[in-house]
Formats: sequence, C-alpha cells, structure tokens
Amino acid sequence: MSNSEIRLIRHKDIDREKWDSCIARSAVPLVYVRSGYLDIVSPNWDALIWSDYRYIMPLVIRRKLGISFLLQPIFAQQHGIFPEADRTIQTIFLTYIRDHFKYISIHLHAGHAESFPREFEVGKRTNFILNLNPSYEELKTNYSKHARRLIRKAEENKVFVKRELETKAYIDLKNLVTGNTLSRASMQTLERLIETGTNKGNGKIYAAYTPEQKLCSAAYFYFDTKRVLYLNAASTDEGKANSSMYAIVDQFINDHAGSDLTLDFEGSSIAGIARFYAGFGAEAEYYYCLKLNRLPIPLRWLKK
Repeated sequence: MSNSEIRLIRHKDIDREKWDSCIARSAVPLVYVRSGYLDIVSPNWDALIWSDYRYIMPLVIRRKLGISFLLQPIFAQQHGIFPEADRTIQTIFLTYIRDHFKYISIHLHAGHAESFPREFEVGKRTNFILNLNPSYEELKTNYSKHARRLIRKAEENKVFVKRELETKAYIDLKNLVTGNTLSRASMQTLERLIETGTNKGNGKIYAAYTPEQKLCSAAYFYFDTKRVLYLNAASTDEGKANSSMYAIVDQFINDHAGSDLTLDFEGSSIAGIARFYAGFGAEAEYYYCLKLNRLPIPLRWLKK
C-alpha cells in the first residue's frame, strides 16, 4: 500500500454522498461522523481520504498563531477512521496526522486496534451501551438494586414523564442547571442539534415533571439507524432529589424494548454518572484518547 493514496481534503471539496456512503459501510456507523452532524458541531471540518473514499477520517482543525491544532469537537464523543481499518491503514492515517500537526487531542472509536505510532499519549475511556432487543421485563432484570430503588423513589414522588418538550424549554433548563458554565457557542451548537434532530424526526426529548407540573429533568435522545444516543441531559436540584432522570431512562427503555436499537449512553469518567449508566444493565466498551503536544515550550505548558 502506498502512502500517496491518502489525501487531506478541504471542506469545500469533500464529496458528501461518497462520504456518507463510506460511513454507512462501517460496522458501527456513528452519527458523530455523518456529514450533516459534522456540519453542526464543527462547520468547515476537513478530512483525510484514502483512495476513492475507501477509508475516511474527519479532521477538526483550529489554527492559532500560525499553528494547526487537531481537536475533538463538543457533542461528538468518537471520531477516527471509517470503516474499521486494519493496522496498516490505521498506522498510515495516524502517522499522517502525527507528522502534520503540532498539537492533537482526539478520540478514536472502539473499532481501532491497540497499535499506535510512537509519540502519541494514548488513554482509554469508557462508554456504556445497552442492547434494547430483549423485552422490557428481561432488560429490567439486569437493573442494579440501586437503580430499582431510585426508580421506585421517583414513583413514590409521583414523578411523571412526557415524551416531548420544546427546544427552548430544554435550553432554558440546561442554562438554569449549568449556571451558564457551557459557553454560548456550545449552547448554540446544542440548540442546533436538537432543532435539526427534531425537525428530521430523529431527535426526541423526554421530560420529567413533579406532581405540581414543574419541569425537573429532561434528556435528549438522538436516533441514527440502529443506535440511539443519550446525547444530553439536565436535572434541577429537585430533579436530582426525586430521581426523575431514572424515571426518564426507564421510560425510554420501556418504550423501545424489543427493538433492534442500541442505547448509547456515551459514558463518563465521573464515577456517579458511570454508575447511573451501568445501573440499567449497560455494558462498558472502550474507545481511545490520543494526545500529542509538540508546541513551542511556552504554549506546551499552557496546553498540558
């Protein structure tokens, strides 16, 4: 195989039909790398292309002080090479980015081989996924005692769940509970993701309320072929106290049990959140975090 078959293609020159067809051939065609999704989370994204879109890799490039940074965009947990590649192709792609960028911080999907070119700092991160093919009764037998207890607590608090919520109401709730810690740009990106998903019929907000009709928790689920992402969630202090997010996820599982969907919780390095996901019987899968920092010394310290 010749390295000359790999090309850096700028955003305006990407053949979107060929791109999305390549993603569809993947064993796990993650929505994060579909062209329409990339347009929202990282407008003007670029790409590495092998041959005639036989293998592809999205690149989110930022430039400062004449230096190119390769980064992972918000609301996109995993990128990498699609479809799944052998070690030779993987090495060619990763060696290319290593040799062309001074700073790299990206996430590679679970289908990559544990073989990475030298100089990369490699870490593993945990995702949680749940196969929704079994019946609800079967799925519920795998709930943890902790999850069962908190679902009962939500019932005792008379929490009820609705399968709809306006985008603005969700964004208002998110701003309320985060205290505006998310940047304005990030909130605008989230709003576009929700609006686009809702308008296309592949996004759904589940919302939980107190007996007094007060919104206390909500979660946004994004459907894509056979995978549905638990993409974003928000709970007030009251929502955390009455376990309403447990009621939301339990209701979602009930609604979609017996389907060919996989619920992708996206994982977390925070123990309490990881316990929440695992509590519904979700299984861990691991993806990779690749970092490289060859910035000039003053900037290198700032980016550690």
